[in-house]
Amino acid sequence: MMCINVDSLPINEKIKDILKKRGIQKLNPPQTEAVQKGLLDDKPLLIVSPTASGKTLMAELGMVSHLINKGGKAVYATPLRALTNEKYVTFKDWEQLGLKVAMTSGDYDTDDYWLKDYDIIVATYEKLDSLWRHNSPWIKEVDYFVLDEFHYMNDPERGPVVESVAVRAKRKGTILALSATIGNYKQIAEWLKADVVATNWRPVPLKEGVLYAGNKKKDFVVMYKDGTSRKVYGECPIVAFTLDVISKDGQVLVFRSSRKYAEATAVKISQFMNFVKLNDKKLHEVAESIKEVEDGGSNEKEALYNLILKGVAYHHAGLSKGLRDIIENAFRDRIIKVIVATPTLAAGVNLPARAVVIGDIHRFNRKVIGFTEYIPVMEYKQMSGRAGRPGFDEYGESVVVVRTKSEVDKVMQRYLNSDVEPLESKLGSESAFYSFILSIISSEEDVTERTLTEYIQDTLLPKELAKKYFKQALNWLLDNEFIAQEGEYLTLTKFGRRISDLYLNTFTAVTIKDVLTRNGKGCELAYFHMLAYTPDGPLVSITKAEEDVLLDELDCELFIEEPYDEYELSNYLSSLKVAFIMRDWIEEVDEDTILGRYGIGSGDLRAIVDTMDWLTYSGFHVASVLGLEEHKEVLEKLHMRVKDGVKEELIPLVKVPGIGRVRARLLYSHGIKTPEEIIMNPEKVKQLLGPKLGEKIVREAARAIT
Repeated sequence: MMCINVDSLPINEKIKDILKKRGIQKLNPPQTEAVQKGLLDDKPLLIVSPTASGKTLMAELGMVSHLINKGGKAVYATPLRALTNEKYVTFKDWEQLGLKVAMTSGDYDTDDYWLKDYDIIVATYEKLDSLWRHNSPWIKEVDYFVLDEFHYMNDPERGPVVESVAVRAKRKGTILALSATIGNYKQIAEWLKADVVATNWRPVPLKEGVLYAGNKKKDFVVMYKDGTSRKVYGECPIVAFTLDVISKDGQVLVFRSSRKYAEATAVKISQFMNFVKLNDKKLHEVAESIKEVEDGGSNEKEALYNLILKGVAYHHAGLSKGLRDIIENAFRDRIIKVIVATPTLAAGVNLPARAVVIGDIHRFNRKVIGFTEYIPVMEYKQMSGRAGRPGFDEYGESVVVVRTKSEVDKVMQRYLNSDVEPLESKLGSESAFYSFILSIISSEEDVTERTLTEYIQDTLLPKELAKKYFKQALNWLLDNEFIAQEGEYLTLTKFGRRISDLYLNTFTAVTIKDVLTRNGKGCELAYFHMLAYTPDGPLVSITKAEEDVLLDELDCELFIEEPYDEYELSNYLSSLKVAFIMRDWIEEVDEDTILGRYGIGSGDLRAIVDTMDWLTYSGFHVASVLGLEEHKEVLEKLHMRVKDGVKEELIPLVKVPGIGRVRARLLYSHGIKTPEEIIMNPEKVKQLLGPKLGEKIVREAARAIT
């Protein structure tokens, strides 16, 4: 295919100037095909092309052309907050055209009215769904929707929201759906009423292979998809292949199925990095910056410090955002040579490498205790697609590690020579379907059963299943007082409106409602346990040793009785562990102590705190709308304590920006207990916190009380 020169594009000259400043003189083949199929003319498109093939630029051209030619607003939806921030930074270029760019994620109980003044809005799928529910006036102006990482529709947890957003978006404006991997793209394009751009073109060719032990000790063979092979030498296959790539000035991403494996593999690789040429000065700077991260645990920082000095790091959700950011940036800057990660990295930030090693093709199924399963082909494609850095590599390599030569053909057939799984509707569960119905009633006017039927017919759900769920959903929502029927119209009750605005799972709402109306005031642990036990609660793993300890340490009566079912008991104990973590947190137990006591990472703790912050807020509002004053009072205080992890007396101080649990306790212990006392004692505050920080805190305290 001929590639279009930027100069010949029928677009504004200022757009061309911005592209040229980025070094783009012509569009690549997928981008060219998208333009030929109407990208610049508001045509709905489904673009399926590999990682690094320029899908983001296609989205930018589509959005900007639409806004300049037709006005309105454009939303770019992503499945992950990290991607939201990444795209926001990229899109800021377009402010040179007078377009205003904003991003929003989290905080579901708001209509973000401030976004009325912005043209391009980057949001997570959940946030976009939440904004529709709030009926903010500006949301009606959005008539161009970019749906990124659209294959997330196959994710059991995120898929229902992605599908729900797609159903609305195709009714309200132009859709541009983007993905690296969709097997049944023709069916999906037809469903979206969009034309297709589907290509295997990559800016850097990919060599896919399988890595296995050879006939001699310390010999390992890479058998490639095209029939060629080569050998690498070393102590184990992952180390041997990794060192081979690094010795040729490459970088490697190694994917392992668990955090434990990722950390152990990083340590093992680091033991052989003495033979590799590294930039010791820059590695030392990166390692030192790890020590300064405020939101990381001491043990994590020490482990990463020692690894980074050797050019290696591990990466998983257990690490704090601050630690992950440093690791990702140092890898992008080619200072760190190897990252050993869990598969979540493949679905997140843009982090290409010369080579990718997939160390495991099995993983544990958390829902079936003791059961392992093959990873999906889509997951393999997401990981292998990270191989090959545009501008650095002539080709990328991805290898799957197997134990014996006899497994090579099986893996080749299952992953290297196979199409990805088809996208299918994930609305086929009661929880997902009921939430979908509630969201439509909350966001549309004059909703009747016919209105809902039309929306349901627009989903990917099999028609018979949709029909079966429809009546069941209406009856359940009516019985549980989420909705009311007035003649032919369906409306939200006061309770239903609050639940929709809070963006709570309907089953979470019913659990909270039932427990609070059935019980009198309880202990802090009981409230935390109830909230963690809901479908929206955070999950943590439980070891056999912890099971008895958790029950033995239980010192007050819980709202929810211990179940007999093994799976429910597992959830019950997970929720109890979360409750203990949260109680320690609000009692100001040292963060390192919490991490060590419960065997979690700093990233886990932050995720638990964020979720429980939202759930205590939601619980408070459920109690409020139900008129349960006793519970309302307890939950309100718990919510105020959860975010910063403080005892009740520190609540006034942590309301001042810049004051967290440690600084608040320091000020309080020296007799400064309120924002007013901060203002009255500026010199003492500077003495305790340091001159610069102290002065800033005094200014913030003054703002906080005005």
